[in-house]
Amino acid sequence: MLKWKILAVIGFAFGVAGIAWGYAQEKKAVGFYELRIYTAQPGKRDALAARFASRTAAVYAKHGITNVGYWIPQQSDPELGISAENTFIYMRGYPSKAERDKRLTAAHDDQEFKDVVTKQEQNPQTKLVLKAHNIDMLPNGTFSSITLTK
Repeated sequence: MLKWKILAVIGFAFGVAGIAWGYAQEKKAVGFYELRIYTAQPGKRDALAARFASRTAAVYAKHGITNVGYWIPQQSDPELGISAENTFIYMRGYPSKAERDKRLTAAHDDQEFKDVVTKQEQNPQTKLVLKAHNIDMLPNGTFSSITLTK
């Protein structure tokens, strides 16, 4: 009888261990993301996109910010305030909100960022951005195809 009790306890332990292992294998979406929606000065959207492609994205990457993606809307949506002619959208990713705050501060303090972006945006004649919206986001669910820089 003792032998069966011992086997039952061992079987139960293996069952619990198996369930725990299964949960550990489940892919968890991690990170903190920002959706950025820019309205460019009329006729300046392509110049804004070019600045990101040629300089800004590299400064962000240098400071550990994941450039998730950059998009040009193909149609306007007045209800959302999106103009196909003047809207530029991008997403950045970080391991956490605290890391976002740290890394973004470092990127904005970078001399290249100041020379390329800050100077241009402070000058009314070279300014590209009319307004910018930021939406902070956390993953929901267990799937994410994005790999963040750690």
